[in-house]
Amino acid sequence: MTFQEYLDKTKLTALEELEILDEMSKKEEWSKIEIRAVKNSMQVIIENSIGKAKRILKNFNCPIIPQKGSDAFEFMYDIGLIEDELFSTLKSAIGLRNAMVHDYMNFNDKILQDVVQKRSYSNIIEFLEVDINYSSVQLKRIENFFLQ
Repeated sequence: MTFQEYLDKTKLTALEELEILDEMSKKEEWSKIEIRAVKNSMQVIIENSIGKAKRILKNFNCPIIPQKGSDAFEFMYDIGLIEDELFSTLKSAIGLRNAMVHDYMNFNDKILQDVVQKRSYSNIIEFLEVDINYSSVQLKRIENFFLQ
């Protein structure tokens, strides 16, 4: 799959999950099946954003491709590819995803419902939908990035 095909698929996936999340954001009470659907949609957009971040770094020849999603976002933030608010949202999203996946027995579904009803996922969707249009300075920063 080419980089552009990947970006196109990322956008399509974001739109599909957005439809579910937007519908659920309007509901006061969720059934067990709806909770599972929302968890899945949130997990998909979060993992999709991690994948997009890593693919961007790889495509633009970053010498280090991080293994952890949080590191990929931190690289992008340090390079100047994402702003403070998006960086904060993405880092929080990883925490939410980790809690849903790894601490599922203790996960509080009310937290998820609050996130969705406040549409806190909107920045993630925007990141997934935005076209890549970096300046030559930003591209050089990617190519010359190193751990400090």
